[in-house]
Amino acid sequence: MITLNLIPKEQKLLLKNSRLYAACKEAITLLFLFATIISIMLWISRYYLEQDLSDLIIANATNIKSNEATNQRIIAINQKINLVESIENNFVSNRKIIETVSLIVPENISLDSINYYHQQSTIELKGTAKSRNDLLQFKNSLSSADWVKNADLPMTDLISKENNKFTIKLEIISEKLNNI
Repeated sequence: MITLNLIPKEQKLLLKNSRLYAACKEAITLLFLFATIISIMLWISRYYLEQDLSDLIIANATNIKSNEATNQRIIAINQKINLVESIENNFVSNRKIIETVSLIVPENISLDSINYYHQQSTIELKGTAKSRNDLLQFKNSLSSADWVKNADLPMTDLISKENNKFTIKLEIISEKLNNI
Protein backbone atom coordinates (compact mmCIF):
# COMPACT_ATOMS: atom_id res chain seq x y z
CA MET A 1 0.00 0.00 0.00
CA ILE A 2 1.16 3.40 -0.90
CA THR A 3 0.39 6.52 1.08
CA LEU A 4 0.48 9.82 -0.63
CA ASN A 5 1.01 12.87 1.36
CA LEU A 6 -0.15 15.69 -0.84
CA ILE A 7 -0.83 18.17 1.95
CA PRO A 8 2.15 19.63 3.67
CA LYS A 9 2.68 18.83 7.33
CA GLU A 10 2.06 22.37 8.57
CA GLN A 11 -1.23 22.61 6.79
CA LYS A 12 -2.21 19.19 7.99
CA LEU A 13 -1.55 20.33 11.56
CA LEU A 14 -3.52 23.50 10.95
CA LEU A 15 -6.53 21.53 9.63
CA LYS A 16 -6.33 19.17 12.57
CA ASN A 17 -6.20 22.08 15.00
CA SER A 18 -9.11 23.86 13.31
CA ARG A 19 -11.27 20.70 13.57
CA LEU A 20 -10.27 20.38 17.23
CA TYR A 21 -11.06 24.06 17.79
CA ALA A 22 -14.52 23.67 16.15
CA ALA A 23 -15.28 20.61 18.33
CA CYS A 24 -14.19 22.47 21.49
CA LYS A 25 -16.20 25.54 20.48
CA GLU A 26 -19.26 23.36 19.90
CA ALA A 27 -18.81 21.58 23.25
CA ILE A 28 -18.42 24.89 25.12
CA THR A 29 -21.50 26.30 23.37
CA LEU A 30 -23.52 23.20 24.31
CA LEU A 31 -22.28 23.43 27.91
CA PHE A 32 -23.22 27.11 28.06
CA LEU A 33 -26.65 26.32 26.59
CA PHE A 34 -27.25 23.51 29.14
CA ALA A 35 -26.07 25.75 32.00
CA THR A 36 -28.45 28.49 30.84
CA ILE A 37 -31.39 26.06 30.59
CA ILE A 38 -30.63 24.58 34.06
CA SER A 39 -30.33 28.05 35.61
CA ILE A 40 -33.68 29.09 34.09
CA MET A 41 -35.27 25.89 35.40
CA LEU A 42 -33.79 26.49 38.87
CA TRP A 43 -35.00 30.10 38.87
CA ILE A 44 -38.54 29.00 37.89
CA SER A 45 -38.59 26.24 40.52
CA ARG A 46 -37.35 28.73 43.14
CA TYR A 47 -40.22 31.06 42.24
CA TYR A 48 -42.80 28.25 42.64
CA LEU A 49 -41.21 27.09 45.90
CA GLU A 50 -41.35 30.64 47.28
CA GLN A 51 -45.03 30.83 46.31
CA ASP A 52 -45.72 27.50 48.04
CA LEU A 53 -43.80 28.65 51.11
CA SER A 54 -45.83 31.87 51.36
CA ASP A 55 -49.05 29.83 50.99
CA LEU A 56 -47.88 27.48 53.75
CA ILE A 57 -47.03 30.43 56.02
CA ILE A 58 -50.51 31.89 55.50
CA ALA A 59 -52.15 28.51 56.13
CA ASN A 60 -50.01 28.03 59.25
CA ALA A 61 -51.01 31.46 60.58
CA THR A 62 -54.67 30.57 60.03
CA ASN A 63 -54.19 27.25 61.83
CA ILE A 64 -52.48 28.99 64.73
CA LYS A 65 -55.41 31.41 65.06
CA SER A 66 -57.96 28.59 64.97
CA ASN A 67 -55.86 26.54 67.40
CA GLU A 68 -55.69 29.54 69.73
CA ALA A 69 -59.47 29.59 69.98
CA THR A 70 -59.45 25.84 70.63
CA ASN A 71 -56.75 26.26 73.27
CA GLN A 72 -58.83 28.96 75.00
CA ARG A 73 -61.82 26.60 75.09
CA ILE A 74 -59.60 23.82 76.48
CA ILE A 75 -58.27 26.18 79.18
CA ALA A 76 -61.84 27.15 80.12
CA ILE A 77 -62.86 23.48 80.32
CA ASN A 78 -59.82 22.65 82.45
CA GLN A 79 -60.67 25.51 84.82
CA LYS A 80 -64.21 24.18 85.16
CA ILE A 81 -62.88 20.67 85.82
CA ASN A 82 -60.54 22.02 88.50
CA LEU A 83 -63.44 23.90 90.08
CA VAL A 84 -65.58 20.75 90.10
CA GLU A 85 -62.71 18.78 91.65
CA SER A 86 -62.27 21.36 94.41
CA ILE A 87 -66.01 21.29 95.09
CA GLU A 88 -65.92 17.49 95.26
CA ASN A 89 -62.94 17.57 97.61
CA ASN A 90 -64.64 20.07 99.94
CA PHE A 91 -68.06 18.44 99.78
CA VAL A 92 -69.66 17.42 103.05
CA SER A 93 -72.57 15.04 102.74
CA ASN A 94 -75.84 16.26 104.29
CA ARG A 95 -76.40 12.75 105.54
CA LYS A 96 -73.05 12.83 107.34
CA ILE A 97 -73.95 16.15 108.99
CA ILE A 98 -77.33 14.83 110.15
CA GLU A 99 -75.79 11.60 111.46
CA THR A 100 -73.02 13.44 113.31
CA VAL A 101 -75.38 15.97 114.90
CA SER A 102 -77.95 13.33 115.82
CA LEU A 103 -75.30 11.38 117.78
CA ILE A 104 -74.78 14.42 120.03
CA VAL A 105 -78.48 15.34 120.54
CA PRO A 106 -79.74 14.26 124.01
CA GLU A 107 -83.24 12.83 124.60
CA ASN A 108 -84.73 16.05 126.00
CA ILE A 109 -83.84 18.04 122.85
CA SER A 110 -85.88 17.91 119.67
CA LEU A 111 -84.53 19.44 116.46
CA ASP A 112 -86.94 21.09 114.04
CA SER A 113 -84.39 21.94 111.34
CA ILE A 114 -80.73 21.59 110.45
CA ASN A 115 -79.44 24.13 107.92
CA TYR A 116 -75.98 23.70 106.43
CA TYR A 117 -74.29 26.67 104.72
CA HIS A 118 -71.32 25.33 102.80
CA GLN A 119 -69.92 28.72 101.73
CA GLN A 120 -69.78 30.00 105.32
CA SER A 121 -68.96 26.58 106.84
CA THR A 122 -71.78 26.97 109.33
CA ILE A 123 -74.65 24.82 110.58
CA GLU A 124 -77.80 26.28 112.10
CA LEU A 125 -79.78 24.07 114.48
CA LYS A 126 -83.34 25.03 115.44
CA GLY A 127 -85.41 23.15 117.95
CA THR A 128 -86.92 22.87 121.43
CA ALA A 129 -85.32 21.89 124.73
CA LYS A 130 -87.37 20.61 127.71
CA SER A 131 -85.21 22.57 130.15
CA ARG A 132 -82.51 25.23 130.23
CA ASN A 133 -80.02 22.71 131.67
CA ASP A 134 -80.65 20.29 128.79
CA LEU A 135 -80.03 23.13 126.31
CA LEU A 136 -76.79 24.18 128.03
CA GLN A 137 -75.63 20.55 128.17
CA PHE A 138 -76.37 20.22 124.41
CA LYS A 139 -74.46 23.42 123.63
CA ASN A 140 -71.48 22.24 125.69
CA SER A 141 -71.41 18.85 123.99
CA LEU A 142 -71.49 20.62 120.59
CA SER A 143 -68.67 22.97 121.66
CA SER A 144 -66.52 20.04 122.75
CA ALA A 145 -66.87 18.26 119.38
CA ASP A 146 -63.57 18.45 117.45
CA TRP A 147 -65.29 19.41 114.19
CA VAL A 148 -66.96 22.49 115.79
CA LYS A 149 -64.92 25.68 115.86
CA ASN A 150 -67.53 27.77 117.70
CA ALA A 151 -71.06 27.19 119.03
CA ASP A 152 -73.19 30.32 119.40
CA LEU A 153 -76.35 30.18 121.55
CA PRO A 154 -78.07 33.56 122.04
CA MET A 155 -78.87 34.50 125.65
CA THR A 156 -82.49 35.16 124.65
CA ASP A 157 -82.91 31.41 124.11
CA LEU A 158 -82.01 30.77 127.78
CA ILE A 159 -84.66 33.03 129.33
CA SER A 160 -87.30 30.34 129.91
CA LYS A 161 -86.64 27.49 132.33
CA GLU A 162 -88.70 24.97 130.35
CA ASN A 163 -89.70 24.40 126.70
CA ASN A 164 -86.99 26.65 125.35
CA LYS A 165 -87.06 27.39 121.61
CA PHE A 166 -83.49 27.78 120.45
CA THR A 167 -81.28 28.52 117.47
CA ILE A 168 -77.65 27.41 117.72
CA LYS A 169 -75.18 28.54 115.07
CA LEU A 170 -72.11 26.34 114.68
CA GLU A 171 -68.94 27.32 112.89
CA ILE A 172 -67.53 24.04 111.65
CA ILE A 173 -64.24 22.70 110.36
CA SER A 174 -65.32 20.96 107.16
CA GLU A 175 -62.15 18.87 106.83
CA LYS A 176 -62.64 17.30 110.26
CA LEU A 177 -66.30 16.69 109.55
CA ASN A 178 -65.32 14.85 106.36
CA ASN A 179 -62.96 12.60 108.30
CA ILE A 180 -65.56 11.47 110.83
